[in-house]
Amino acid sequence: MFSSKRCVLEDFQYVTKCAYFDYQREHIFFRTHPHLRPRSTSFTALHRKPLAPNEVVHENAERCPRCKSKNIEPGNEKNFTILDLRFSKGHLKKWVTLHTYWDYQCRKCHQPFNPVGRIEYDKKYGPALIKWCVYCNVLRGQNMLQVNHTLRDAFNVFLQHSVLYRFKGYVASSFQGIYQELLKAVLASPVLHIDETLVNLRKDLSGYVWVLTSMDMVYYFYRPSREGAFLREMLHPFCGVLVSDFFAAYDSLPCKQQKCLLHMVREMNEDLLRSPFDIDLNWLVKECGSVLRSIIESVDRYGLKRRHLPKHQPAVKRFLDVVEARELASDVANKYKKRFRKTGKRMFTFLDHDGIPWNNTNAEHAIKLFAKYRRNADGRFTEKSVKDYLVLVSVFETCEFNDVNVLRFLLSGETTLNGLLRMARRRSPFSVQEAEQTDRP
Repeated sequence: MFSSKRCVLEDFQYVTKCAYFDYQREHIFFRTHPHLRPRSTSFTALHRKPLAPNEVVHENAERCPRCKSKNIEPGNEKNFTILDLRFSKGHLKKWVTLHTYWDYQCRKCHQPFNPVGRIEYDKKYGPALIKWCVYCNVLRGQNMLQVNHTLRDAFNVFLQHSVLYRFKGYVASSFQGIYQELLKAVLASPVLHIDETLVNLRKDLSGYVWVLTSMDMVYYFYRPSREGAFLREMLHPFCGVLVSDFFAAYDSLPCKQQKCLLHMVREMNEDLLRSPFDIDLNWLVKECGSVLRSIIESVDRYGLKRRHLPKHQPAVKRFLDVVEARELASDVANKYKKRFRKTGKRMFTFLDHDGIPWNNTNAEHAIKLFAKYRRNADGRFTEKSVKDYLVLVSVFETCEFNDVNVLRFLLSGETTLNGLLRMARRRSPFSVQEAEQTDRP
């Protein structure tokens, strides 16, 4: 509704642009209303004056890095500033460190050098500032423009947008190790939830974001299509129960499977609302609801424990046999009859196991986090940016699953799964497995 409209004529495009609120405020209104001065919020305007340093650090060199000679000659003095944030108990403060150094030349090998090397963008901004911006963008739903305005209002700092977007890639690259550890940990778990959703990229391209979750780990990844042939190789180490919806790509996987009963209940409910006078569908929904309610009442009372659930197996078998034997005239009811015939046993796998959920809520919850972020960024992703985001959100959502404060984890500097679990006061599953293997004769 509020997006810019494409005009047929170039003249109309110019006229429409001149009517925008910000344009009139900064270019027109102040000419007739002097108190409406143009706002100077640009990067250049806020950086005309150098930032006052809180700390000064002198960088000196004693030897030539090439020939290790002490016979070096200092040249011009230079400096650069590092902008960062300082966190303390109940406080957040802008912190500017001024680094001074000299250009040197070795009198022995005539090699020019300086003690700080090349000043990259990540050396001009401290790790706390970088991670705070990424935290606000990825987990708290602010786009980078809003993050920039927050920096301006709170700390009188306004960064270039390109720098802010590079922050995500910088943090994502430091999390590549834990990202691979998460995949290994998820595939080693006894239960695995899986789901996928569409993402639109630039230039009218599209792809799919997939998520794998255990009870306490999350792993997102990107694929250019919804084709599921890669899953057989990717999930080859997995030996547990796969919880999924009714997407056909999962049916060919060799592992045990639990189909999401909640997904089927939602579909049945929507079809019944659309066809309330369908007799066959009413009968099928009523019978299915009766069986499911009895099972879920046991789950609510005893949990997902195997010793309390097998008593429902006779009722489930009887329900599937009755549905198969009954002749149904309704097309919608026959659709569900075919589904029960094909995957009926896979809908009740959890009755034979401990700790296997009957729904795919874990994966759906993880997908919702991406869906919220997608509202403002859909169509503006590149393949690289979406992959960087998925690395970050994999780590952040795993922190949430383990009740670890995400910002505290970021500021801690931890980049391993062991470090994350240590903050959650848990042992790594790999260390437990290694200990068990060591104890074996």
